[in-house]
Formats: sequence, C-alpha cells, structure tokens
Amino acid sequence: METPCESEFSRRYPVDKVQARSQVLNLKAKPEECDAVAKRFDLIELKSLSATLELDPMGKGSLLDVKGRLRAKVTQYCILSAEPVPSDIDEAFEIMYSFEPIRDTAEEILIDIDVEDPPEMADPTGIDFGEAIVQQLAVMLDPYPKAQNSTWDGDSVDEAPDEEEIQEAAKTSPFSVLKDLQIKK
Repeated sequence: METPCESEFSRRYPVDKVQARSQVLNLKAKPEECDAVAKRFDLIELKSLSATLELDPMGKGSLLDVKGRLRAKVTQYCILSAEPVPSDIDEAFEIMYSFEPIRDTAEEILIDIDVEDPPEMADPTGIDFGEAIVQQLAVMLDPYPKAQNSTWDGDSVDEAPDEEEIQEAAKTSPFSVLKDLQIKK
C-alpha cells in the first residue's frame, strides 16, 4: 500500500478534535520546515511562515469553516536578473472542509465564477492544517517577482526580425543540408 506524502510543514489534527467546538490555532513553521518549503517552491529563502486559524464547525459537524491569516517572510528570484527579491506576505484566506461525501445530483455542471469553491473533502484520519497553509502560501507568492532596479533590455526571441534577416532566411532553404547527404550514382 502506498503511504501518503508527508508535508514539509505538517500539523495534522484529528477529525473529532476539530469537529467538537470552535477554536483558534496558532501555527508556526520551524526553521528546518521553512527550509524544506523554500526548496519545494524554489525560493531563495523562507525566513518565517505562520498562520492563525479560526475553526468553526457548521451544519451539525458535517462542515468545518477555517478562516485564517497567513504571514510569511519570503525571498524569491527576480524573473529578469535572478537577484533576490524579499517580500512580506500578510493575507487572509478561507477554506471549507466537508466530513461527508458531497453528492452531485446535477446532470450538467454549470460553473459560476462568483460562487465560492466547494468544500474540500476532509481526510477521515485528520486535517493537515500545515499543508493547507503551505498550499495557501503557494497561491499568495508573487508569480513574477521583479527586483526594484531590474530592467528589461528588450532582447527577446519574440522580437520581429528586420528586413535583412528575412531576406537572408529566404535565400537558405531548410532542405539545403539534405543536398550533401544525397547518394551520387
């Protein structure tokens, strides 16, 4: 049997403990956990990672609403120069967990972007809030970090060739190299 992959920042809580009552969790990653998460996301450094989670059981214990605030000090690579780009993340998030299978009776699935995400199915053995925090961090990271003094010099493979380059390319056939491979009779 395959064992599940353990998160770099695992904080697993049993289902009966989180279903019982509303509570607040304060979770903080250890330095070695920060290093492992930084490696996972190809970051220069993850100096700190913490979150405050408010757990609120709903619907006779069948749902768990998790409202959280994530805080992190992260250093990413600049997309232009590969220089270090430090940033502070301080953002709120919300995740809904379901302890019962979600029944889908609809014939046709209509997607409405204004509707909240459906609840995540909770693992019967417990919820790993550490991994949930790491996943939220991934969403909150700047996808295109740019250093302040970094500039784009305009060199790009997407630039249109000038007229001289077009004429030169037209003179050369892509099949001209095959001419040398022909067997002479």
